[in-house]
Amino acid sequence: MDKTQQLRQATQRNFGYQWTHFADMVGANREHFFTYIYPIDDTFFEGKFGLDAACGFGRHLYYAHECGARMVGVDFSDAIFAAKGILKGKDGASLVKGDLYRLPFRHESFDFIYCLGALHHLSDPEGGFQSLLPYLKRGGAVFVWVYSKRRWLLNAILEAVRAVTTKLPPGLLRYIALLFAAADYGLFTAPYRFLKSLLGQVRLRPWAPPRIRLYAKFPFRVCHADWFDRLGAPIRFYYDEQDLAEWASRAGLKDVQTSETGAYGCRLLAYKPS
Repeated sequence: MDKTQQLRQATQRNFGYQWTHFADMVGANREHFFTYIYPIDDTFFEGKFGLDAACGFGRHLYYAHECGARMVGVDFSDAIFAAKGILKGKDGASLVKGDLYRLPFRHESFDFIYCLGALHHLSDPEGGFQSLLPYLKRGGAVFVWVYSKRRWLLNAILEAVRAVTTKLPPGLLRYIALLFAAADYGLFTAPYRFLKSLLGQVRLRPWAPPRIRLYAKFPFRVCHADWFDRLGAPIRFYYDEQDLAEWASRAGLKDVQTSETGAYGCRLLAYKPS
């Protein structure tokens, strides 16, 4: 087995474990979904047929379907079984366990395709992006979100830690991630939430970093899940707006829009020529 195949299997195991242990639907997920896909809003989805590529436990698919789209979610890990529970009873929402590089659909099937927070975990992220496009109808939209390279120093420190943690079994890593999350949430997010309850958001907003304001909207388990993700995902790549614009250019897409989500991510919206 070559290294690429080994990494693929390790990624499959890692995310299968993660999303069967942390499949939590919380109210702030909806706001987070629309942050990922901006400038798309809830009016975009009505009557369309969409694909959630690498859907995980189905949190994004849930909201796209709620906004009126018929949806198919595909994931190559056991997270698909957690998604089945989240989407139980949702007519017009289907799930497929399959490989993003070899999707089992007819070409030009979907009005839109998105892949949020997954391409950067592939051995060939741009290749994964390109593999989605044949399944998009002419004139259809594709939107993606990936990790940003702007925080280069923090990324470098994290990668040094991950050189050790990615080799640990998921059960042990879950407890190590719990320690990181407890320190993170306890030192930063919990004090912010307490002060916010006393002073109000307006007074705190000028000095509170966006990351802390973001996690303050979520319960502790989301912070725990994110630390498991940071420390355990076998592959992480980082990009900026220019990188995504070049992906779209090489793919022959039009009406390309790229933007940052703070310092931690960047997103692309583009359309397939008619």
